[in-house]
Amino acid sequence: MKDQDAVNDLLSRTKAIVETIVDGVITISDRGLIETVNPAAENIFGYSLAELSGQNVAMLMPNPYRKEHDGYLDNYLSTGDKKIIGIGREVTGLRKDGTTFPLELAISEMEVNGQRMFTGIVRDISQRKVTEDKLRELFARTKAILDTIVDGVITISDRGSIETVNPAAEKIFGYRLDEISGRNVSMLMPAPYRSEHDGYLSNYLNTGEKKIIGIGREVTGLRKDGTTFPLELAISEMEVNGQRMFTGIVRDISERQETEEKLREAMRRVHEQRIKDEFIATVSHELRTPLTSIKAALELIIGDVVVAGSDQEKMLISIAHKNSDRLLLLINDILDISKIESEKMQLNLKRVSVRRFLETAISDNQAYAEKHHVKFSLLRCSKNLYIHVDPDRLMQVMSNLMSNAAKFSHQNALVEVLAEQRAENVRITVRDKGPGIPLSFQGRVFDKFTQADTSDKRQMSGTGLGLHISKAIIERHHGELSFESVIGEGTEFHIDLKQQIQRQGNQ
Repeated sequence: MKDQDAVNDLLSRTKAIVETIVDGVITISDRGLIETVNPAAENIFGYSLAELSGQNVAMLMPNPYRKEHDGYLDNYLSTGDKKIIGIGREVTGLRKDGTTFPLELAISEMEVNGQRMFTGIVRDISQRKVTEDKLRELFARTKAILDTIVDGVITISDRGSIETVNPAAEKIFGYRLDEISGRNVSMLMPAPYRSEHDGYLSNYLNTGEKKIIGIGREVTGLRKDGTTFPLELAISEMEVNGQRMFTGIVRDISERQETEEKLREAMRRVHEQRIKDEFIATVSHELRTPLTSIKAALELIIGDVVVAGSDQEKMLISIAHKNSDRLLLLINDILDISKIESEKMQLNLKRVSVRRFLETAISDNQAYAEKHHVKFSLLRCSKNLYIHVDPDRLMQVMSNLMSNAAKFSHQNALVEVLAEQRAENVRITVRDKGPGIPLSFQGRVFDKFTQADTSDKRQMSGTGLGLHISKAIIERHHGELSFESVIGEGTEFHIDLKQQIQRQGNQ
């Protein structure tokens, strides 16, 4: 009686276990027919035991798993070759409602009262598959991010040994992962940063005091080729499978530092330019006011000295008058240079007839011709040429070119002025028949404070700024100032400006 009670107790326990476990349990005859299923199996497939009992277990799988299962069982019964018996594998299950789902299946063999039977343990792994897919997607995204970000990412063991690096870190330092894996990360830093880094890590491991962990700082990196570069480093701590590790985020900041230095230099230049502009404006004003009065007074004195003064008085007054003119010219030129360099030169653009403009230029600069005993002549210019310019600034350029041509021409020579259309441009030319510009000086013609060496003192007057200013003015008009010179034959200066098409009805 006690034995029967023990058996009944064992049966009850076994039944309770089978009916409560979350995995489905299916017993199958040696012909693959379902004999029993536990509640978990009924829940997984959506069938009751009554619906499944006596049915081939293959009904719970869609093709091609259904045909494969029958084949495996027949092959085992015929040959004893176990292909699925005792082996867990993933298949696809088929529910009563026709839906399919990922299924983990393990079949074991048993013998009951001399009859061979099989037990199938089934588990719905749908949720696990979803989780695995999400993990795979997360891993793929993480890998894609690490592979494509511009910052270098280095994982380091708690002893400072390099474990992984991303492509950006390989590019930054010039090493491949297989060249640095397992080596101390301090190899990527020159002294003294190398010894400092080892000290920081050792101190943290011993005391827990964080000196560089979680703090971004600038250090110097060391590339494979031995060159160093500024590096931004941030180290963070993490735990992977119970092991303490560190992640180093590195960024090559060479370009950033270069840009910052350029910005600082530009700001210094702006500051210096502002101070210079203020100084020049103040000094020019303070000089121009008394010089204008001195020049006016000298002009009044000149008349009396010419009539009654001695030769020495005439010479001294003449020198003083010329020097006052030269100083006023210098002040004006320095102000123009300051405006050009600070990009404060304003242009009052107008539509200008080239012919009328050149006629005015010859008339306004006639004093230069008379002073140097030459003649200005408008050689040729169509009435239909127009340009869009600031006439006052362009006249400043023409005055400079014409006065230079007069200074460097022989007495009684002809200085020719002409204009012609060239494609979409208008070229204005001032041509003299002087000695030409020395070859040694031609490369410096447009430099500031430069004048050609000459034995003729009358040619040395001026500030040496005129051509530099003239070139800047023409370039502000998006034009070009150039020259051609032949030693012993003369020089031509060319102003090339965009032609403005004549509007209908305008002359």
